[in-house]
Amino acid sequence: MADLLAQLALLFDGINIWAALCVTFVAGLMRGFAGFGSAMLMAPIFAGVNAQAAPLRFVDEAAQRGVADPAVNSTGPTFGDYDNDGDLDVFVPVEDLAPGLHDRLFENDGKGRFRDVAAERGVRNPGSMSRGAVFCDLDNDGDLDLLSANMPPGQARERHVPTTLYRNQRVESGVANFDDVTRAAGLVRLANENDAKIGGVGDTAGGVGCADYDNDGDLDLFWKNADPDIDNALFRNEGNWRFVDVTASSGVALQGKLKDSNAQGSPNWIDFDEDGRIDLLVTNERDSKVLFRNMGDGRFEDITRARRPPNGLPFLNPGNAQGACIADFDHDGDMDVFLPMADQAGRMIANRLRERGTLAFEDITARSGAGVVRGTRGCVAADFDNDGHVDLYLNNGGPSNVLINDVISDFPPFVQFYIAWEPAENTLLRNRGDGTFEDVTRGSGAEGLGIGSGVGAADLNDDGFADLFVTERTYYAMGKQVSAQAGRNRLLVNRANRNGWLKVALDGKRSPRTPFGARVTVVAGDLVQHQVLQSAHGYNSTNDPVLIFGVGSRATVDRVEVRWPSGAVQVIEKPALRQTLRIVEAGP
Repeated sequence: MADLLAQLALLFDGINIWAALCVTFVAGLMRGFAGFGSAMLMAPIFAGVNAQAAPLRFVDEAAQRGVADPAVNSTGPTFGDYDNDGDLDVFVPVEDLAPGLHDRLFENDGKGRFRDVAAERGVRNPGSMSRGAVFCDLDNDGDLDLLSANMPPGQARERHVPTTLYRNQRVESGVANFDDVTRAAGLVRLANENDAKIGGVGDTAGGVGCADYDNDGDLDLFWKNADPDIDNALFRNEGNWRFVDVTASSGVALQGKLKDSNAQGSPNWIDFDEDGRIDLLVTNERDSKVLFRNMGDGRFEDITRARRPPNGLPFLNPGNAQGACIADFDHDGDMDVFLPMADQAGRMIANRLRERGTLAFEDITARSGAGVVRGTRGCVAADFDNDGHVDLYLNNGGPSNVLINDVISDFPPFVQFYIAWEPAENTLLRNRGDGTFEDVTRGSGAEGLGIGSGVGAADLNDDGFADLFVTERTYYAMGKQVSAQAGRNRLLVNRANRNGWLKVALDGKRSPRTPFGARVTVVAGDLVQHQVLQSAHGYNSTNDPVLIFGVGSRATVDRVEVRWPSGAVQVIEKPALRQTLRIVEAGP
């Protein structure tokens, strides 16, 4: 134990650690309650329940596909076709804690094999402590730009890399290289001397997300900060690569609202009340979540503590959630929320907009069976077996999570995270289609024993089924590995069944070219599905921007409806199955 504590004391350079306190293990006392009432329904049974579904099967092909990358200490994957060649590439932020560690950009060769091209494309970002990223077309020119969130390095490091904005030069030069435009774009917070000094937003950045919150046709930027002295940041896109800090005027600042307002977390942009204005759910490590309702005039209202609708009271649970997975888990048409928790059971929170006619949420964890207690860090929601019901995959930090502040004294208050003392099995939860979930991890090939971090779902081999890109942690001190086990990336290829599917790719015109917030409804006989294109999920991760809809054994799709961020609605009748349906927004 003494040796372990000594190793932990080295995890952060330059911090004067003078004592080690007692270790408090988080026991799985709620394990027995997680499945309580699992036979109860969180919504009426809907058509399409498949009691004898084909088993889920995954095969880890990370090594042969070139992404295994051992001991990278990465956070979560971000997917996008950055070079516009028709296949998905992967950007992986990495904490530069040892020689050879830097951000990765894995380019797809079109056959599902990858190579790291970060250096030649200009996004290697050496010396950074990357904690999240997102691909989005910020200038609406048809290629994907990249925002990479960075923490400050240890005090022993000379370079302080700010959160970095990269402009894709494919349209301008014909080559998909990236230019750092952070300083030129004005990504400096008002009256912040440190930002001005280093040329961009510094301090402790975590998750990032893009959304057109003001409905002006371009994407704005938000990221979560964990520094105790600096608030989160919302920058409005003014066009022509100029951004303006509107954090305070918009009402999304959190300092003074929460005890630990600047803990790690992530932004989740969803129009929860379906009024045409995208709302913002911000998760916070070691504090309650905050739900901001978009008022439509450039300002947001905190409705988390509202005692009457609209309200977000179930988000007040103070557990350690560093992200969220948002989907229509119960097929009632509105977006529900799963919160991965490092210190307690994960929380399933149902949106009751349809049932009550106004925005309200209900914690249905116990009866859903989704309350897994394994120190979950990341999550991803996807229909892995294409039966029409959204499943969950959880990337678990460890069965015995310990808050670092309970181990070592004098840690800064913003360093409040849980350490996994031993590897844990990740969890695959299959949606039964009746409002409950079952654990189908064992034998699925998705166990992924390790110290988990982020996870994303994407169809990387273009077979119509969602694969899993799973990242893990490796702990370092003074440039040397101190973890008993080195983490690595896992590419879990989905060994598909014969269920039908339809993929939907969206290209905005009146809406942003990357139309985050667009809502897609697919009707196939008795099965109705709803998905929203999102810029972030789980722990610092981003899913495949092409939406996958499974239809089970159904032979046809009746129609596809797209509600664009602009408010426009398009309907496509009778599209063929087993194809990527590319929909361009109508209008000028």
